[in-house]
Amino acid sequence: MCRFSLLLLLVSTFGCQQKYQLRLAKQIAEETRLAYAPDKRVALFRIDTLTKSKPMVVFGETNLPEAKTAFFEKMRGAGLEFSDSLVLLPDSKLNGKTHGVVSVSVCNFRSEPRHSAELATQALMGSSLRVWKQQGDFFLVQSPDGYFGWLDDGGLQLMTDPEHERWLRNRRGICLQDFVFAYENADESSGKVTDLLAGNIVQLLENQGAFTKIMLPDGRIGFVKSNQLMPLPDWVNSRQPNAQQLLNTAKEMMGRPYLWGGTSGKGMDCSGFTKMAYYLNGIQLPRDASQQVHVGELVDTDTATWKNLQPGDLLFFGRKATPEKKERITHVAMYLGEGKIIHASDRIKVESIVRGGPGFAEDRVASFVRCKRIIGQAGKNGVVRVSDLPDFKLRP
Repeated sequence: MCRFSLLLLLVSTFGCQQKYQLRLAKQIAEETRLAYAPDKRVALFRIDTLTKSKPMVVFGETNLPEAKTAFFEKMRGAGLEFSDSLVLLPDSKLNGKTHGVVSVSVCNFRSEPRHSAELATQALMGSSLRVWKQQGDFFLVQSPDGYFGWLDDGGLQLMTDPEHERWLRNRRGICLQDFVFAYENADESSGKVTDLLAGNIVQLLENQGAFTKIMLPDGRIGFVKSNQLMPLPDWVNSRQPNAQQLLNTAKEMMGRPYLWGGTSGKGMDCSGFTKMAYYLNGIQLPRDASQQVHVGELVDTDTATWKNLQPGDLLFFGRKATPEKKERITHVAMYLGEGKIIHASDRIKVESIVRGGPGFAEDRVASFVRCKRIIGQAGKNGVVRVSDLPDFKLRP
């Protein structure tokens, strides 16, 4: 009887110790995630399983070598024994093809590796993507602004490091027009190779007068009207964003449809609209409104007069922080001046935030949180110049 009771005590003690170790490991995992990957939209650190075996087995994946190192150092420091099955991406099964270049006018990132999943964001032709792993016909990729998503294999050209570097060294050009076509021959009556949108990047092969011969990232050849393209270095050097240029770009998008997850001329959500307007003027903003609110210069705002606002400022809406709830940013608009905003809501449209004015939007005033100034902030306060991105840096 005594031996049986002792055995029960040992089993119980071991079980309690095992539960404690698992709780401690999960706590360390969460602390590591908060330190290195607090925003899962732009960083990946996921611990899928901590098994009850001895030593425990750690399953999961991350694209952050420093996070993996820090996690296991903390585990060892806590005296925990473990077996490492945490995958460090990129996946070796990619065989070195860890870069992708978007090969269609606009590609769709899904929240999961299936076509029916939510549209998370988009990327334009010629944009460089980081490729992390493959699942079926989909790749887990990361856009130039750091956003994660799943892209089907028809939307990108996979490349190794040397192949990607060659692409970046090519003589490239950018599409200036909202919606045009590349043709099979230097003739508009010939077959269409692809559509092109403002901001699409292609390789320039030969100027033939009215038409320019181009190559797409996947090797297809086409001909585009020469006045619809600009050499990439010339375009980068011409981007000197000011309020008038920015508002002109924004107004050009008037009436276009709202598309959740959209960041292109084919459809945009609220932050996709502000992102696209600034991108075409040489500034890369973060993807979502809740990210954009953290860049730029804070503007002291009086909602009775709006007197400190300047055209081009970004106004953020949602719910202010309270002792019970965190702040929540759900919408962004651009200030036009004279108490008017332009934003993507049902469609891209203009509304007033001044009581008594035509098109007054009471709900926007009631949900206003803060204003941030982007113009004049390039290179500071989190505002990124397009010219500083790898896709646009000039190479010898």
